[in-house]
Amino acid sequence: MVTHIVGNRPQFIKLAPLYHALERAGYEQNIIHSGQHYDENMSDVFFEELGIPAPYVNLQAGGGSHAQMTAKAMVGLEKELMEKQPKLVVLYGDTNTTLAGAVVAAKLCIPAAHVEAGPRLHCKENPEECNRIVTDHLSDILFCPDELSMKNLQVEGLQEKAYRTGDIMYDTYLEISDKIAGNGALEEVIVMTWHRQENTSSRQRMESILHLVECLGEKVICPLHPRTRKCLMEYGLWEQAQAIANFEIIEPVGYMEMVALMQRARLILTDSGGVSKESSYAGAKCLFMMDVEVWEDLTQIDWIHKVNPETEESLQEALRYAQQAKRVPQEDRPRFYGDCHAADKMVQAWQEKHFL
Repeated sequence: MVTHIVGNRPQFIKLAPLYHALERAGYEQNIIHSGQHYDENMSDVFFEELGIPAPYVNLQAGGGSHAQMTAKAMVGLEKELMEKQPKLVVLYGDTNTTLAGAVVAAKLCIPAAHVEAGPRLHCKENPEECNRIVTDHLSDILFCPDELSMKNLQVEGLQEKAYRTGDIMYDTYLEISDKIAGNGALEEVIVMTWHRQENTSSRQRMESILHLVECLGEKVICPLHPRTRKCLMEYGLWEQAQAIANFEIIEPVGYMEMVALMQRARLILTDSGGVSKESSYAGAKCLFMMDVEVWEDLTQIDWIHKVNPETEESLQEALRYAQQAKRVPQEDRPRFYGDCHAADKMVQAWQEKHFL
């Protein structure tokens, strides 16, 4: 039995191709959903679109502080893993769910694999950085999306259990984009996602982001995260957001709809590490609303351009960047993250190491 532990949108996407690869190889599997993202629009629809069976349990660990969320997930995971006794646990990304799974699996002596191991911000004030480091050190096998992640793990002495497989999200992205090909005649837009706590925890920050959107001066489509909508309302900014003529707020979308939006994008404005990386698959440059460097390879070639909308200098730089951004043809897009066969490489590595 292989147990997948997931809890948010990017983890659902990473799960799909690996589940299918293990299914083809004949392995029994189950899925535990921590409930970290508990809104139906942010969870159930992804499983349906990606052809993944529903989790057999939802731990309902969403809400509360980092400690509360992680603790609730650990208590629930311990119960389930002790009962099911899987041969291998698969962890994804860098969330509190990932951390909880790594700690519980280690204490129960169940081998764990970490998908998307090795990225580093070199900033321990970032909560996800702590999750990544602990998970990589506790896991038994590490799957890296790129060469830079492999080098990071080498510095930490973890190279013996690390494999460069490429980005598993690329597997899913290409599969979905092939299904929805043929919409090239649609109007090009700016696509926005906005959900990070750093960008929703103060009225000033949210006002500055709305100002950035307005200054862009062309249609910005934003599938708005429930928490962001709630914060806009609490700060009395909801009517201001709706009044911005070029700002089109829509309900959260499924992954297939998100890929369709990204294929129309001339530019992507986001605070999501996953979406910023996916921008290179979609052929749209990225304005990144965080003061951290998530994907150094893409930042170094200025595919990802950081913006702090609270400073005038950064705002003006971002507007110049946005004005010059154009869609990039498939043949000219960066190729840092593999060849669309990450899931099969992971299964092969497990078999070679006799985890399966």
